[in-house]
Amino acid sequence: MIAIIINNMRKQRHLRLFVAGIITVIAVVDLSTASASSANISHSYHSSSSIVNGSIVGLDQKKSDYVVAASTKDGKRLLGVAVASDDSLLAVDATEGLVQVATSGNVSTLVSTLNGNIKVGDQIAVSPFTGIGMKSNPGAHIIGLAKTSFDDKSDGATTREVTDKDGKKTKVSVGYVSLTIAVGTGNIAASDANLNSLQKLARSLTGRTISTIRVVVALIVALIGLATLVTLIYAAIYGSIISVGRNPLAKYAIFRTLGSVLAMAALAGIITSTVIFFLLR
Repeated sequence: MIAIIINNMRKQRHLRLFVAGIITVIAVVDLSTASASSANISHSYHSSSSIVNGSIVGLDQKKSDYVVAASTKDGKRLLGVAVASDDSLLAVDATEGLVQVATSGNVSTLVSTLNGNIKVGDQIAVSPFTGIGMKSNPGAHIIGLAKTSFDDKSDGATTREVTDKDGKKTKVSVGYVSLTIAVGTGNIAASDANLNSLQKLARSLTGRTISTIRVVVALIVALIGLATLVTLIYAAIYGSIISVGRNPLAKYAIFRTLGSVLAMAALAGIITSTVIFFLLR
């Protein structure tokens, strides 16, 4: 009798261990699935206008604790991506009517092909279109890294024709990519392959990327300025030596003239340097 009771107790213990193991496995699987699909932390913010989920947002400069759909104009105040509260693993103060902004994790984000097709691993930056990202330029304010690619053939892509400030019309596709949030500044070093030798030279001197046209104009101005300085200084010194040799009594007047010419050369150098500075700033 005692043996039968002990045997039943052992069976019940094994059954409890088996059930506990099943529950643990299910819990781990559910948690992993939730983390993969909505691994982000979001916070609630106010907004003066409606913000679509997936929009890139930044802090409102005029109102505390408010957000706006971000663009290149306010990239310095970049915060995160607007999401639904039930898409967050942890939604802080998920109050009705407030905008939930994910500041970390993986989110579905609105992007466009304004700056070219997006590939996996590309940095996504703010664009001229409010709330919509694009492939990053060097030094741009970025929201994160693309985990999926996007072009005009991607699922859900919508193509529109837009007109820039110069009147040029361009077809742009808009849609969503999966993105890992990492707010910061675009990696300048990663774009060296896209720069020509003149741009690399200018960036080594100034620390920023400058268009080729401005670099060429700056070089032309520098060459003209250098030629002007060399001509003025050489002509002034050579002429003064010749004049003093012919008429030693007039050396003071000659030296005054030499000083005036050298002052003009210095002024020309200052003007040239100022023009180059504004071209390369």
